[in-house]
Amino acid sequence: MKSFLRDNPTIAFGLGLPLLLVTLFLLASGLPTLLVAPPQNDLLFATEYVNNQAGLQIAVISRSVQLIDQGSRTNDHRPRIWRYHVKTGAVQEIAFVLPASHTKKTPSVRTKPQRIDLPDLQGVEVDSSSIAPDGYEFVLNTRSDSRLFGGLFYSSGYRYGAALRKSGRHIPLPSITNQYYRGRTHFIGWVSP
Repeated sequence: MKSFLRDNPTIAFGLGLPLLLVTLFLLASGLPTLLVAPPQNDLLFATEYVNNQAGLQIAVISRSVQLIDQGSRTNDHRPRIWRYHVKTGAVQEIAFVLPASHTKKTPSVRTKPQRIDLPDLQGVEVDSSSIAPDGYEFVLNTRSDSRLFGGLFYSSGYRYGAALRKSGRHIPLPSITNQYYRGRTHFIGWVSP
């Protein structure tokens, strides 16, 4: 085999170059995972969130997450709030109970907004900066199932996903809701240690 490849350098080059390129691409894609430190701050985000001025609003006020019922609602959109634990990779839903006036079939009309308690976030300080203190950022992206060739070829496997990103390192968040509604994902903030 060695003599065949030595006598035919074009064939050796034709076989060796693609293998070398694949190896280089695999190494280059894995380097950020080895060189960039893992995230340190838990993340809070909402799914199924519709930014409707008359509905439920999520805000960070004085480093505290607040869920505010703005009054009359004309639809049944109810956001789900999640906490992503960076140490374990687990996602925990932050449960809340809507007031009785909010669950009526006819829209309730109030003159002032009503705050809804979030017991799981009691005493949790949140930084609503777009970039975490450790340098990671929350991104929403459309990715294809064909990761190697990306947009070069047609692929019907497009999905929407949320991820943490820093200096080339990309950590996808677990898919917790219907992938086609990821456009309604809303960044809330980073949990301060």
